[in-house]
Amino acid sequence: MRIIEHTAGRVSAPGLYRMPAEVYHADPAPEPSLSSSIAKLLIDRSPEHAFHAHPRLSGPQEESDPTRPKEIGTAAHKLLLDQGRDLVVVEAEAWTSKDARAERAAAYAAGDCPILRPDLDKAEGIANGAFDRLAKIPGCEGFRAADAEIVAVARDRSGAWLRIMMDKVEITDQGAIIWDVKTGEQAAAPQGLGRRIEGMAMEVQAAFYVHVLGLLLPKLQGRILFRWVFIENDPPHAATVAEADGAGMHVGERKVALALHRWNAGLRRGTWPSYPAQIIRAEYPEWAARKWAEREELDPSVADVDWSLDKSPWRPLDMENAA
Repeated sequence: MRIIEHTAGRVSAPGLYRMPAEVYHADPAPEPSLSSSIAKLLIDRSPEHAFHAHPRLSGPQEESDPTRPKEIGTAAHKLLLDQGRDLVVVEAEAWTSKDARAERAAAYAAGDCPILRPDLDKAEGIANGAFDRLAKIPGCEGFRAADAEIVAVARDRSGAWLRIMMDKVEITDQGAIIWDVKTGEQAAAPQGLGRRIEGMAMEVQAAFYVHVLGLLLPKLQGRILFRWVFIENDPPHAATVAEADGAGMHVGERKVALALHRWNAGLRRGTWPSYPAQIIRAEYPEWAARKWAEREELDPSVADVDWSLDKSPWRPLDMENAA
């Protein structure tokens, strides 16, 4: 499928597109569309949260000022995708001076990405380290040459419009690989990635992206892989490439089905409910209850505690009679 250049406004049909990030985030689909980030809100928060965050339903969102670690991550991300042309280097050690802050503000106003010189050096270290490591991992040889920041717009059989922006994608007659780059302060150690994927609902992103690309390329369904490239910001910039296992993809697919159900219901009814309007009973985690029970049983420092509490009504202590 040909990749279509698109610079502004709405697209007219499903397809693969190359477009500015701000056009994608404003939602270029013919009708309001579901993204993986909105899907996560529908699953883990409420339809009201999804409505509030959607650019076509409630309007553009106010963005908070980015932190230096976030700017480093953005720059490294762009360098990894060979999309660093809009990086604006500010020759300063920090954003404390008036001139540096003015350059930063001007860059953001122009739609560019400002970065301090020492932070750019760090971002380049992250990117170069990742390229070196990926070149040594079998199956990752095509990462660097893959098409970057490709948008897919598709229509689900339910009628919902869906959209994704893939960091990198390789498409052949035999199959496709979607690459997603994750930089950050967290460790990229393999043994911790399953918990990290679950904690950030990354399985939703994986299942959602595979579903959308499969809608556009039905002949490749069942042969589309989703891979994360986890990279550590700090030296030695270790990296791990991971795919979700069968259980993760199964849960991700079920969650995407739930998100689609709630999305379509919201559009159809024109209502986006919030949390339940009633008092609920908060369920204490079973693991935490077991942990405390183990402490009562095994901790010698609490062996002599009387665990029964006085359940009689409280009343002021009679100090005279107590004396």
